[in-house]
Amino acid sequence: MNYSSVRFVLGRIFQICSALFLFPIIVALFYGETKQALASFGLVAAALFLLATLVTIRKPEKLRLRASEGMIITFLTWFLISVASALAFMLAGEISNFVDAFFESASGFTTTGSTIMQDVVAMSHFSLFWRSFTHFVGGMGVLVFAFLITSGSASSVNIMKAEMPGPNFGKLTSRLRTTAITLYAIYFAMTLLTILLLYLGDMSFFDALIHGLGAAGTGGFSSKNASIGYYNSSYINWVLTIAMFLFGVNFQVYFISLTRGIKKGLKSEELRWYLGIFLTVAFLVFFNNLRIYGNSPAHSFEHSFFTVSSLMSTTGYSTVDFTLWPLVSQVLLLLAMMIGGSAGSTAGGLKVSRVVVYIKSVREQMSKTREPRQVSAVRMDGEILHESMKQSVLRYLCIYLMFLFLGTLLISLDGPDLTTSLSQAVTALNNVGPSLGATGPASNYSQLNDFSKIVMSLLMIVGRLELLPVLLFFSPKTWKRTL
Repeated sequence: MNYSSVRFVLGRIFQICSALFLFPIIVALFYGETKQALASFGLVAAALFLLATLVTIRKPEKLRLRASEGMIITFLTWFLISVASALAFMLAGEISNFVDAFFESASGFTTTGSTIMQDVVAMSHFSLFWRSFTHFVGGMGVLVFAFLITSGSASSVNIMKAEMPGPNFGKLTSRLRTTAITLYAIYFAMTLLTILLLYLGDMSFFDALIHGLGAAGTGGFSSKNASIGYYNSSYINWVLTIAMFLFGVNFQVYFISLTRGIKKGLKSEELRWYLGIFLTVAFLVFFNNLRIYGNSPAHSFEHSFFTVSSLMSTTGYSTVDFTLWPLVSQVLLLLAMMIGGSAGSTAGGLKVSRVVVYIKSVREQMSKTREPRQVSAVRMDGEILHESMKQSVLRYLCIYLMFLFLGTLLISLDGPDLTTSLSQAVTALNNVGPSLGATGPASNYSQLNDFSKIVMSLLMIVGRLELLPVLLFFSPKTWKRTL
């Protein structure tokens, strides 16, 4: 471990990230909440910048970062910024317990959207904005934002690798900073369009901003206790159904569509699988729900498609309490949570591209068993997938299942039943938000004890960073000093 390089880079990152805590103060100016915002978010921003500056006074002679050090920096960034956000919530008087504040903050930055707040309507405007703003920043990545502001460096790629979701990492353009600018330009444009469309649907501008940021980051924090169900608007439901689905698409598809034409972008195999899985699950849920929406098939269609879009994109908004739906529908929703969105999107979950590799690997093995002499290979987008990449994807599933089992076991110490404990682990590890059982969309996570909240908070970070950075952090060998 090159401690001096890790220290210096972390300091530079938090010098930039401290500016994020100033945005709630701007919102507070419009609602007469400036004093409370300055005493909380302003104080945290100043303290964070000061501490970050102190650790960067001494620059290392040679700034070098290996892949493992990049992953450690990534984990520490996400963990520490969640701690800073928790302190801001406490200073603002919104949350009194640190574990609760950390849970809310980790849930925000990891775009999970699970909340311990029992009455979000009572929160200040700047705190409500901050919750959704953390979704927006966390959706594309805290470190992507940091390197967008700076000029980046040759070693930046090792940090970006640990934060970019999905099994593949490829620069869209020749330079890292140009890539970040390209991604954020597309991200900003789609977010602004979502906010505008929501505003045109009779949402107040503030509510449209909150839910637009949440949809963009596929987070799910709302300014209403009843989430999207509060508005009882088919227009808003369909705007968000489409928006959540689109933010679950790999952003490389949008980049290729802009630069090489829409036909080229639509050739993405992962996109076709994503759309196919979404439509299959949504229609199955729709038909299964007709028994409870018998007098109104249109309502079953609307709420089924909204809920599948919300959970598969791992956003977590709700229009109805889906824990009251038939068991088959709930099982399908749990499957959608675990699959998640596309690699390179703001969505969580296993990622569609990995699921495709799993399916094709099973098919390949069956083919080899039937015809041992037959030469077969797993292909993605027409290209043969290298054996090392295939093994990497399969290893990821093993580690994922290990974390899921361990998380379920630890949460079950406080859980009322298996369905609740399992779905809580699934929703945290896949960054979804609501779960099945006792903590469905009509409830919240305030009922959990502190231990379960800590476990879920860590699972959120583990899931957002896709497992390996956290494993490296807790490995003693990682901390051996290197020159």
